[in-house]
Amino acid sequence: MSTKNNEYDVYYSTGGGTLVGGGADVWVNHWIENIAPKLEVPAKLLIHRNRPKKEWTETQHKEFKQRIDRGEAGNNGRVVHKQVKKTFKKAIIDKPKPKTQLKHFWQGDDPKEFKNIMDGARRIHILHGYYHPSKYITENQDKIYSNAVHCDVSKALKASFMLGLNTSFNFAMSPDWESRIVDIAKKSFWIGIEKPTLATRKNDEVLHIPNFYEFQHNLDVTDNNKVGFASRCETRKCPHFMAGIDSELFTDPKDVQWWRRNIGTDTKRWKVFTFKYDNLDRFYRRDWGISHSAHIVEPFGYSIFQAIDYGKVPILAGDWLTEYDYPFRASNPVEFHEQYKKLCEVSLDERRNLLYPLREYLTEKFDNKEEWVEKMVKLYNE
Repeated sequence: MSTKNNEYDVYYSTGGGTLVGGGADVWVNHWIENIAPKLEVPAKLLIHRNRPKKEWTETQHKEFKQRIDRGEAGNNGRVVHKQVKKTFKKAIIDKPKPKTQLKHFWQGDDPKEFKNIMDGARRIHILHGYYHPSKYITENQDKIYSNAVHCDVSKALKASFMLGLNTSFNFAMSPDWESRIVDIAKKSFWIGIEKPTLATRKNDEVLHIPNFYEFQHNLDVTDNNKVGFASRCETRKCPHFMAGIDSELFTDPKDVQWWRRNIGTDTKRWKVFTFKYDNLDRFYRRDWGISHSAHIVEPFGYSIFQAIDYGKVPILAGDWLTEYDYPFRASNPVEFHEQYKKLCEVSLDERRNLLYPLREYLTEKFDNKEEWVEKMVKLYNE
């Protein structure tokens, strides 16, 4: 494909690179690794967030080191012991910087430059956007070519009603914006395992390009009855299902406090580990054997696939992968506790008979990176 001099496409995201907080950011990183090198038109990745500390620029590192020397940074700004200061500063200086040929820009570095790059693009592709309007998008809506839909906002906002809760814990979301951005984009596509059922008049035109998952561990099951949960604590993830059950959570402790304070969830038997993507493997290798994967209106569910990959027997939601006949499903706390008690009585061999066929089925359907790459490259290079 021939392009005009200085012509480029913008790929807009709210995460990715060294900033991974959820499944959408993992998806963006798959795009960076597998799709970006195959793009025919020069690409610029614009991330609408502040740059994480571990990817600071040289100037930012220098300013932070100076603050450490003055005792204004490190240890929450308190003056620190000289040796601790020296060690901390060395860790900051020597932190390896990720290498990539893809030009990427953080909105927090220079909002004006960020906007200028958006304004000058040939096309804009939304890899993962906010669930409410942003001026960077609305002021360039005539350039929006593709839009990846990672969440069914209308369903997510109804989760508290579906669960019988008086309040909800969600990101800022607007169902009207979801419908509008799907209408604006020339090509919108849904990443979930089921076909899209979005609350928009153009739902039938939304492409279905499911995520992929590469099974790499294929670990055996264990007879441990502790429950594991590796997800955000938003309402549709249903963390309160584990109330009163010995559980380990890999999430934000502040979000756990929200459930205890606003819903009255009994968390006394929970052990909470602060989510940090670098520690994902360590958490899944901990000694727990049952996965709370009963997330309602779940589009794809990386954490579900990961738990199965690591040999954790899941309790699934009633609306996830409905085509597969799986006996341990729950859509409310009572059902979850009932299924949990039954699963605790299941032998090791019976657990294998549950997990292995499910893992084989998911491998056959979703361990298809080459097919995903082919579809994505075709979409972006049209």
